[in-house]
Amino acid sequence: MRTVRWVAALGDLGVPGVFSSTCKDGECCADFRVDLAGPLPQGLAATALYSHSDGIVDWRACMDPHAHGVAVESSHCGMSINVNVYRVLDRALEARK
Repeated sequence: MRTVRWVAALGDLGVPGVFSSTCKDGECCADFRVDLAGPLPQGLAATALYSHSDGIVDWRACMDPHAHGVAVESSHCGMSINVNVYRVLDRALEARK
């Protein structure tokens, strides 16, 4: 969260194209916050991959009540090349056919 606050501070200072702290509570993002907290549209499924050994993102931050959560053993950066991640994604995509 510290990094997010630092980036938001840049937006507060007027850096173009950077979100500001008003995005958290401001009117500009009201619809986004409602959509983010709500369920996915009927027929649309989601899979949330997470790792207890991520080292950067706490696995609990990846838990979405509207998604099927799947734990994988991986580092944060390693997820992009982890064969088990791609196996989970393959199964999720196959299930949608």
